[in-house]
Amino acid sequence: MAKHRGQAQGMDFGIRVGAVVERDGRLLLVRHQKPDREPYWVLPGGRLEPGERIPECARREVLEETGLAAEFLGVLYVSEFLREGRHTVDITVRMGAGEGEARLGEDPEVAPGGEPTLRELRWVPASELAEIELLPPWLRERLISDFPRGWPPGEVYLGG
Repeated sequence: MAKHRGQAQGMDFGIRVGAVVERDGRLLLVRHQKPDREPYWVLPGGRLEPGERIPECARREVLEETGLAAEFLGVLYVSEFLREGRHTVDITVRMGAGEGEARLGEDPEVAPGGEPTLRELRWVPASELAEIELLPPWLRERLISDFPRGWPPGEVYLGG
């Protein structure tokens, strides 16, 4: 029996790597604004490119979106998003912030001359995470729970 991989039955499949970057009790978040959608906050990150390893993707995405040269510290969570012809595996990693100041970067997927999707960068105190519209919602709750405990090891796969 043959197995079907990739774009089976028109499904968009991808792996997204999001980075928890912490400095002085604050987490680095980026705000996106896309056409026909309310603004939302996410961890810096993006799609894993073919042939790219998870640490490389995390470093590249943090650098593109925030200008920080961050150090890979390990995988925190793995989850899945499966809905409406889309299947995304989300890998959340922990990154060391490195030196320097964060600055709002660019999304290379936006066409030249197009409207930028990255609109704001903010270091958010962990105590204020509950007030932020961070996507996906399960991640905000998990960060609120795990941050005060120093990112304890435990269950990595969180389902979907």
